Amino acid sequence: MKHKAAFSVAFLAAASLSMTACSSSSNSSSSPSAPSPAPSAPTTTAPTPTASGAPNSPSAPAAQPSSPSSPSSPGGSGRQAGSSSPAGTSGGAPKECATSQLSAALTTPEPAAGSIYATLVFTNRSTVTCTMTGYPGVSYVAKNGVQSGNAAVREPGTTATVTLHPGGRAKAALRDANGVSGYDPAQCALSPAEGLRIYPPDQKAALFVPWKTEHCAGPTVHALTIAPVKTG
Repeated sequence: MKHKAAFSVAFLAAASLSMTACSSSSNSSSSPSAPSPAPSAPTTTAPTPTASGAPNSPSAPAAQPSSPSSPSSPGGSGRQAGSSSPAGTSGGAPKECATSQLSAALTTPEPAAGSIYATLVFTNRSTVTCTMTGYPGVSYVAKNGVQSGNAAVREPGTTATVTLHPGGRAKAALRDANGVSGYDPAQCALSPAEGLRIYPPDQKAALFVPWKTEHCAGPTVHALTIAPVKTG
């Protein structure tokens, strides 16, 4: 009887241990382990809107420098670099004759009815064509090189452009009182002259034409007159 009771206690103890072990094993196998955290999604930064509302875009590469343009000719003539026009011309059109391009001479003065007449002749002594338009400036020059009397008055007339090719000529009519003529001697103030100082139209440099004569140099006398240039 004692043996049966002891066996019963031992059996129960063993069964209890067996059930505890099974329960631990079952709990251990049935409880899944906690999953590892999922990888975080890549972080993206939303583009910042520009003032126009469009997203900023990468900076565009700097623009390449444009190739240099051909140098333009002076004065905006449009001629290609290296081309040129002969001196005294502008794009093929003749320029006004400069004093340095001209020579001047006076035809033999001819008296008539209290006046004296002569023709002033300009010659283009350069190698290029030039033009003259308008009135020359003319005055007498005394022996000491200063102006004598009043400069020539312009006679009424039609002005026209005269083209002078190399060696070409233009002329202008000159008239003066023949001596005292009809003037009062005191008013006339007859004075000697060595020649004429002549400014071609629109020029500031003068030519000199010898002409030894006497003329009225009084301050109120305007006897010397000049006409516009014409084709010679």
